[in-house]
This record gives sequence, structure tokens and C-alpha cells, in this order.
Amino acid sequence: METFTWDVAPNMTVRSEPRVKTIKFGDGYEQRAPDGINNKLRSYNVTLNVARSTSCQIDKFLDRHGGVNAFQWRDPHSNRILTVKCPSWSINLLHTTASITASFEEVVA
Repeated sequence: METFTWDVAPNMTVRSEPRVKTIKFGDGYEQRAPDGINNKLRSYNVTLNVARSTSCQIDKFLDRHGGVNAFQWRDPHSNRILTVKCPSWSINLLHTTASITASFEEVVA
């Protein structure tokens, strides 16, 4: 499995939305339970500020994985290596630099 080696900007957004199964009854009562074993996967909105030539390498890396194939990435805040996929990204090209925003979603396999 490939590893995403480029450094992201420190101001990333981490989103947690645990999956929960809920059963609602007619009297207002409800039961809640975790939806599966890995119900607490997170998503990360990251930004990379890089040279324009480096943006091409990152774009090729993300395109090669196509939002389907997972890769490894080190979360800079927890320093844990995570398995993620990148379903969407955008590149803002400037004169000599580029700004890339991407969404990384934690996956199990």
C-alpha cells in the first residue's frame, strides 16, 4: 500500500460522525446502538501549500487512487498512521505555487 508523504498545513479540519443504529418507538422512546465494529471513522479536510511542480505529483498520486483505493497517511496531530481514501480534491494554481484542498476519509481496508 502506498503512503502519502507530503506534509499538510496544520489548520486541518477533523470531522467525527459515529454511525448509530436507532430504533424509534411510538411513545417517544428510542434505542441506540453502534452501527458495526468500526463505527467511529473520521474524515479530514486537509490543505497543502506546495510548489506548482509538486502539485502535479500530488494530483497524480490522488488520481491513481481514484477515490477508491486506500493509502496510508500520517495524521500530523495524533502522529498515527491511518488508512484513508480521498474521494475529492481541488487544486488552486498560482504563478509558482499551488494550494491543494483534499478530503481524506478513514477506511478499514
